[in-house]
Amino acid sequence: MIDALSLLVSHGAILLAAWRLLSRVDLDRDPQPTERADDA
Repeated sequence: MIDALSLLVSHGAILLAAWRLLSRVDLDRDPQPTERADDA
């Protein structure tokens, strides 16, 4: 029982983290390039 519970908790945490990461809006957008002060 303990083995099944530990597997359920650990895999559930991994699935929750993956679901939260995949639901981010900015996941597939590249950040806008910014001008650096030493380029000018």
